[in-house]
Amino acid sequence: MPLPKTFTFLALLIVCIASAPSFAQKKLISGLEAKAEVGGLFSSNEDTPFWLRTNQFGIIPTESPAGILSAGVRKRYVFFDSLNNKRRNFDWNASVNPVLTYNKTNSARVLLPEAYASVRFKNVELYAGRRMELMGLGDSTLTSGFYSGSGNALPIPKIQIGTIGFTPLRFTKNFVAIHAAFSHGWFGTNYLDGVRLHQKFIYIRLGKPKSASKFYFGLNHNVLWAGEGEYLRENPTLAINGKLPSSWRFFPNVVLAYTSKNWYEKNGYGGFDSYRLGNHLGSYDFGFETKIRGHKLFVYHQHPFEDVSSMIFLNLPDGLYGVNFKPASTNNTTGLRLTHLTLEFLTTKDQSGPTFYIPGSKFQGADNYFNHSQYIQGWSYQGSAIGTPFIAPAADMDQSKLKNPRFYPNTRVNVWYAGALGKLGKSWEFGLRGSFSRNFGMPGARFNPVRSQLSLMASSQYQLPKLQKTSIILRLGGDQGQVFTGNFGGYLGISKRW
Repeated sequence: MPLPKTFTFLALLIVCIASAPSFAQKKLISGLEAKAEVGGLFSSNEDTPFWLRTNQFGIIPTESPAGILSAGVRKRYVFFDSLNNKRRNFDWNASVNPVLTYNKTNSARVLLPEAYASVRFKNVELYAGRRMELMGLGDSTLTSGFYSGSGNALPIPKIQIGTIGFTPLRFTKNFVAIHAAFSHGWFGTNYLDGVRLHQKFIYIRLGKPKSASKFYFGLNHNVLWAGEGEYLRENPTLAINGKLPSSWRFFPNVVLAYTSKNWYEKNGYGGFDSYRLGNHLGSYDFGFETKIRGHKLFVYHQHPFEDVSSMIFLNLPDGLYGVNFKPASTNNTTGLRLTHLTLEFLTTKDQSGPTFYIPGSKFQGADNYFNHSQYIQGWSYQGSAIGTPFIAPAADMDQSKLKNPRFYPNTRVNVWYAGALGKLGKSWEFGLRGSFSRNFGMPGARFNPVRSQLSLMASSQYQLPKLQKTSIILRLGGDQGQVFTGNFGGYLGISKRW
């Protein structure tokens, strides 16, 4: 799309957003929200610092300087009709969020990180399109990134049916609540045609909604399956005639992660598919939440799996460990106060052992998270990691220090992370994020010596007193180490909400 036409389109969209409140005020469309933001990135070299671009749903350019213009309109669900004083069982929801980015390398790009429509009956919804969402149990506000779905890449288009948050089961007197979903997605790639995505998750909460303490546990399961491509034809050990199993009659095998003995021979496929059909990965998640004198504490763990060995916990202690603390709210709005603190530790070093074949065992090791031989870009979407950003694609790393051809050359990491949010008075908001990692490469291609990486970011947002819901945003970040190029950069922008 030519640059002038793109700016004209977005300018018209922002004008439409500005007029949205009049509709909301007249109650023609209840629950309508709108936003717009414009800003610019700069850095000491051409790479955008890690924490300026990470977990932003793929909209922040990896190269600087760059400009960003975004706008969005969203219609929220309305659960209670205040005019008629009754609960609304049926409702609809929709959102569109176009983003224009511009830098000297890619020129102008128009992205659509969110565009979906949904309908619900009570607490069950059906939606189609792209929606910004995370996958896992943890602190979604300040996390370093959930293991399976961190919000680091553009959302994948899909159709999903599921619950809206945790839904209490009445026959348990609301002591047990379930949050679950089942979805099918279209995993468009530039290296294989026809790749599909299967996703599902189920989480259980023990504890009534108003209980001081609650326990959480559950799992999420992700599968890339189907597809065909030229590089598969060049390697017949990976696929027969360059085609992966794509028939819908195999869908139960995808959903259940199960194949019968010699099923691949009976159906005309190669031995690579004898173990599992497609690329499976996910996590078991556990959490505990409690309140102490108004303070909120949430402790959680996400345990990764990619095969049977990790599903039966042979890869312990791998996973994400986190603790989130929210101080009790006070009436004091004059001084500097902490509102949010999150500490996390991520380790992926064990991987069920250092080698794939383990003598005397029927299970395999060297899980090599996110990589896959058939799907050569593994658990990524349009070049970005879908899961934790600390298992980074080679393209995001310092190219002068890389020799490994795999898409993810560094899957064995230890990461220490801290994040905090605070307020000063009524108008200032502050944030700090910092991570330090030790990076060990991957099974069979270890880094020698081990590489360290420090990444930091400080952010500030000031709400302009004379312009309602209008804020100035400043973020400063930097990287120092042997994984990313050393740099310093920032983002300056202005946002408006209606």
